[in-house]
Amino acid sequence: MNATRLKVIGIVSMTIDHIGYFLFPQMTVLRIIGRLAYPIFAYMIAEGCRYTRNKVRYLCTVLAIAGVCSAVTYFAERSRYQSIFTTFSCAMLLIFALDAATKTAERARKIFCSVCAVVLVFLYFAVFQLRMIPGVETDYGFLGIITPVLVWLGRSKAEKLAGLTIGLCLLSVELGMVQFFSLTAVILLYFYNGERGNHSWKWGFYAYYPFHVAVLYGVSQMIR
Repeated sequence: MNATRLKVIGIVSMTIDHIGYFLFPQMTVLRIIGRLAYPIFAYMIAEGCRYTRNKVRYLCTVLAIAGVCSAVTYFAERSRYQSIFTTFSCAMLLIFALDAATKTAERARKIFCSVCAVVLVFLYFAVFQLRMIPGVETDYGFLGIITPVLVWLGRSKAEKLAGLTIGLCLLSVELGMVQFFSLTAVILLYFYNGERGNHSWKWGFYAYYPFHVAVLYGVSQMIR
């Protein structure tokens, strides 16, 4: 199973989850189906960080979408809640800092990147776990940021899946029983063959998130 097929499964799962969140909050089964989405995309973010040819462009793309989602949420509801793109942007910043610290041969730069990584961890923990800034939260919180990092730290497929499993278990303990269903995604990712698939769908995947959330939010406001 290539990355494109897994992302399509993630998109479908995410859409079902958001239909449950916005339109049918009483239907827990929709939220259970939706638990597949985060693990798939967290894994793919880690893979993207490892294999991308242009780290800056990759990070800036995710940051830009995060910024758009945050701006729309704030102006629509005056909410400081951050989307999953903010979660993944934070994870990517930490991964790239760790990557620079491990790959650079220059001692001063290695120390600087290591310090940056440590500072980021404490900053994320303070903001998203301890909630030091009132109203500022992000999807899946601090552990949601750390989980893609755990995947990235793995070298073999078994190590990557082990890192993902650890992150999902910690998230499930924090977020509640429904979140344990996210572990079923580990089975799907076991069949990932490491191939990219249809790369031309990339921008469609990026655009779909804000588009479908806007549509579902609009429908929810009309039927209230």
